[in-house]
Amino acid sequence: MACFTSRTTFVNPVLKYTLFFFNFLFWLAGLTMLAIGIWAHTEKEMFSFEYVKSVFDFLTDVSILCIITGCLIFLLGFCGCLGALRENTCLIKTYCFTLCALFLGQAAGAVYIFFKSSEFKDVFIKTLKEELVPLYTEKADKKTLVDWVQSQMECCGMSTDGFKDWNNNEYYNCTKLNKSPLACAVPHSCCIKQDTVYNGVPNILCGANALNEKVRGATDNIYMVGCVSAVMQVVQLNLPIVGGVIIGLAVPQILGIVLSRTLDGQITDQLDRWKRMNLM
Repeated sequence: MACFTSRTTFVNPVLKYTLFFFNFLFWLAGLTMLAIGIWAHTEKEMFSFEYVKSVFDFLTDVSILCIITGCLIFLLGFCGCLGALRENTCLIKTYCFTLCALFLGQAAGAVYIFFKSSEFKDVFIKTLKEELVPLYTEKADKKTLVDWVQSQMECCGMSTDGFKDWNNNEYYNCTKLNKSPLACAVPHSCCIKQDTVYNGVPNILCGANALNEKVRGATDNIYMVGCVSAVMQVVQLNLPIVGGVIIGLAVPQILGIVLSRTLDGQITDQLDRWKRMNLM
């Protein structure tokens, strides 16, 4: 009969250290993201969450999004990393169950969007139109986000109304009551050519009178399509890349679940063998 000591292990070292290094990388990534998020939020000179009033405010504030995502990845990586190294079934189970919950949540969200695509799109567009356009001139984060999306996606506004969405902003709307210098204009990020005065210097009035239907040619220098439609066109034209990104996000999660489940089974089997050994 074979004799087992307290140091005898039945855990596959390749499996153990694969899970350890796999999660060590994620732990470092989470720590980096958390540090960047805290730094970015501090740089805004208002380290406070008082102005965050809805889920949408979280999603459009990159610094807060980095902090929350970084914390989650950091804690998850810590559980997987330390659990594998110390062969701690409690930490490994916590890691596995959390990863399963996240994966199933993402899968459920994807299925919902697939079967309720038109309904989801309507709600999404309405939220963007109500949250981003009116607050464009009030919050620097939202302004930066909108300008970046409109410039990169070559679009203007959020909904299918395109550039006309800017009538919902109190500074840009084209009404007789609006005395703002920006009245009837659209943001400079809507312009096809922004540096209309000096090269390399955006002209904030390059979209002047774009909302005034009485002025001919005012829309010649602006993008007409809404940003949601523009993004959908880009996604449809790059389906293989989008599919690759989705697979790239899913594979590490599935791999983490499989590795942790297998390692947990081996550790549990080892504990059972030790118990039987002590009873002999």
